[in-house]
Amino acid sequence: MNSIGRARNVAVMSRRFVAMGSEENQPDRAPPRLRVAEQPLFERYLGEDLYRLERQGREMSLVIARPDDGDPLALLRAIAGRLRAVDSASMVDARSVGVLLPELGVREAHAFAGELSTVGAGRVSVGIAAAPYDGIDAETVLAAARAACAAAGPGSVLRARDATETIAAGSQRILVADPAMARLYDLARRLARSEIPILIVGETGAGKELAAAAVHAFSRRADQPLVSVNCAAIPDTLAESELFGHARGAFSGAIAARVGYLEAASGGTLFLDEIGELSPAIQAKLLRVLESGELMRVGETSGRTTDLRIVAATNRDLQRDVDDGRFRSDLFFRLGSARLELPPLRDRPRDIASLGATLLGEACRRLGRPPLELSFAAAVAFLRHDWPGNIRELRHAVEYAAASAPDGAGEVELSHLPAALLATPSPRPEFQPIAAEVRELERRRMIAALRASGGVQCHAAALIAMPLRTFATKVKRYAIVPLEWAGP
Repeated sequence: MNSIGRARNVAVMSRRFVAMGSEENQPDRAPPRLRVAEQPLFERYLGEDLYRLERQGREMSLVIARPDDGDPLALLRAIAGRLRAVDSASMVDARSVGVLLPELGVREAHAFAGELSTVGAGRVSVGIAAAPYDGIDAETVLAAARAACAAAGPGSVLRARDATETIAAGSQRILVADPAMARLYDLARRLARSEIPILIVGETGAGKELAAAAVHAFSRRADQPLVSVNCAAIPDTLAESELFGHARGAFSGAIAARVGYLEAASGGTLFLDEIGELSPAIQAKLLRVLESGELMRVGETSGRTTDLRIVAATNRDLQRDVDDGRFRSDLFFRLGSARLELPPLRDRPRDIASLGATLLGEACRRLGRPPLELSFAAAVAFLRHDWPGNIRELRHAVEYAAASAPDGAGEVELSHLPAALLATPSPRPEFQPIAAEVRELERRRMIAALRASGGVQCHAAALIAMPLRTFATKVKRYAIVPLEWAGP
């Protein structure tokens, strides 16, 4: 059967199962639901359960199972008979079954997954995403469970935070879990095959140096040096000498000739971090190197040939700097033909979960203490935090937590986290941080617009004059679910 026919069969069979459990008496804590639902309704259940999760302080799990050589509809039929009244299942694609398990943590979900091998559907590969530890919004949790199922070996069970890719970049090991970062490193791998300069753009601490190391490791220059330079740390008076080198006697104190960073990187890659901090004069000399392949040391009159690949990075808006006359347009266009745009950590929830757990484990090992897990409240705090310092801030937060948790503790509690991750107490009850008030107002207006538009996001965005892409992103960030705007 081709994929179109299989998809139609899935839809028909799913509708046959919809009647199952429709008249069941459901507990008061959740509205009545179908044990087997079609995919859109199943995803709505997921969003509603996640909405309740944080308020009730109860875990939940999403299991995605894929028969390795059996019929997924047979698996769905077998699973349906094993569900509790609050559970639900659905075909989430033509080959996989999703099972929503409210109030069950990862251990119980593992036990449930282990039973799937006995349902008569052959070997089954299973992925598990547990909320809030693997995510607290529907899109993230669903994507995490899918990724875990795809990465699980035949007949095995894999948890979402373990479904990661590790990229070797010299001595660095880069952990990639979030789809946005997987796409970025795929692009980096393709761009690395050429010799064109690359500009890496991203906030401070987002991982620009790691991305540069990956480009170097992916390139034909991988066995040659990678020279990293922080342009912001070089005084203007020394920048030319540091970058291009100088001849003996070129200036007072130049008692010997010196090789500059560009010459030292010949044959390999030169990483210029914070390139926007270079003066216009140095920018002009760097452009000459890019265009001619020659550099001139301070105090010399003849050029030296160099063979290097330049990767630059910045956390500034270089286009604005060009418009304001602070950055040369010709250098900007020469560097910016190939760009890698690193999303901030707050937009990479799967990286927060997986990288946070990995860094916490490493911190515990360095301290010589048993492993720690994040408590429910701490996991929510991690995923709600904006992480303005990105990965650098995340690393410091888990190191602080590992050190501050008392001996004998098995979990990191809220009290063990840095103050920045906790809600700031207001000195007076009628006041709160203005940013929090703006977010709350924006969230209320978005819910009202969704209610007025019947849930059609493009119409709701137009009602409040918000770009559709921004509206869709903030629906996820604010965890806005149909339960809030659809009414009873």
